Amino acid sequence: MKRLAVIFPGVGYHTDKPLLYYSKKLAIQLGYEITEVPYKDLFREVRDPDKKLEAAFSSAFAQTEKMLEKVSFAEYKDVLFISKSIGTVVASAYG
Repeated sequence: MKRLAVIFPGVGYHTDKPLLYYSKKLAIQLGYEITEVPYKDLFREVRDPDKKLEAAFSSAFAQTEKMLEKVSFAEYKDVLFISKSIGTVVASAYG
């Protein structure tokens, strides 16, 4: 039985920080393969706070789509999303 855990980090909260590190470690112990979705350059020169968040989400979502486009989710019996902060919003929109 193949299992996959997809890790969606937060802004400034990468997968090596405690919440995601230990979640990932536990998923591995439970037999999950791990795929991490790192984000780059989420915040651009946008002054309006609302538009800054929208731009960050759009960028993170586009990066997620590109990163996961080759993952064959149908091959897995169980898929788990583990997320933090903006990663939770992206995981929810992606799933």
